[in-house]
Amino acid sequence: MAFISFIYRIGNKKTYYGKYVTSNISDDHSGLDNEIRPHLVKGLNEFRKKNNLIEFDESKIKIGIMSFSNHEIIPTDSSKDEIECFDFYCIESGL
Repeated sequence: MAFISFIYRIGNKKTYYGKYVTSNISDDHSGLDNEIRPHLVKGLNEFRKKNNLIEFDESKIKIGIMSFSNHEIIPTDSSKDEIECFDFYCIESGL
C-alpha cells in the first residue's frame, strides 16, 4: 500500500492537510500532485455540492507534497485518530 501526505490551498487562503491512500502509484506520472489532484477536486466538489455550495475552479487549488511512502511489507494503515487530523483523507476505492 502507498500513501501521499500533502498540503493544499484554495486560492491564497488557509492551508489544509490531506492524505491519499492507494494500492499503487505509477512510476510513469507527471508529478505526485497531479496524481492526487483529480481525487482531491472530486472530493472537495462532492462535499460542496452536498452543502449547496458552488464547485471549485480546479486551477485555484494548489497542492504541495509533504511525503510519499510505498511499501509492500510494512503496514501503512492509519488509526481513526490520525484520519480525523486531516482535512481531506481519501482511500482509493477497492482497498
